[in-house]
Amino acid sequence: MPCPDCSSLADGPRVFRVEEASSSLDAALELAEKGSLGVWDSLLAARQTAGRGQLRRQWISPPGNLYAALRLPLSAPFSSTAASVAVGGLLVGALEKMGWPVQLKWPNDIVAVIKARPRKLGGILLEERRGVLLAGVGLNVTSAPEADMLRRDAAMPAASLAGLTDSPPGVETLWRRLVKHAYSVYTEEDNYCGRWREQVERLLLWRGEMVALTDEKGTARGVLQGLAPSGAACLRLCGETKEFWTGSMSPACSGWTAF
Repeated sequence: MPCPDCSSLADGPRVFRVEEASSSLDAALELAEKGSLGVWDSLLAARQTAGRGQLRRQWISPPGNLYAALRLPLSAPFSSTAASVAVGGLLVGALEKMGWPVQLKWPNDIVAVIKARPRKLGGILLEERRGVLLAGVGLNVTSAPEADMLRRDAAMPAASLAGLTDSPPGVETLWRRLVKHAYSVYTEEDNYCGRWREQVERLLLWRGEMVALTDEKGTARGVLQGLAPSGAACLRLCGETKEFWTGSMSPACSGWTAF
């Protein structure tokens, strides 16, 4: 059974710990449906046997890395399409505050910028099921997938916190710091719901640069200007700004392609 810490929500969100789960999202949902996982509480799994990422892709889950699910409130900005980038901004902002050279790759990747070259550190997957909104968070702490383990269309190679320092924080310590920061910013900052976009845009990878965004319609190339209030990516294409709701973003080659 999951083992919670001794703190109450009055002292901050609770963290439940399990040694193994099919995925942190599934285990957290089970707790939430039993009434045990409140808003801003989270579940941290030491291992996942069936972790998943975007588009139901397998999330490789070796021991030593971070696999967690955080329950979010069904209120702005998480009650809208901006939820993914909004929670991404909170977590990336927390890592930045801890001193890590990180940015958010739209819409939900956490990247380390090493000598001006981005490397994927982790990702965020939002799922809402039966009135419970959860953010699944995977973060490479002690190891990262080798290049031959990544998808052929992966936008960038992977990295780990251990690759950036000789002594990365322990997984549980790191996760508690991330949740504490996210909870504090959301509950204590004045008008966070009105200011989330400017905070996320400050951390946005490739903002002001030419990018290629590929979705089911094709590939568009333009300057990433920032985010729409909906959380969509805003690209400047052929003299006009267009919003994109989905797609995979990467650095662009020369030339322009418009839909």
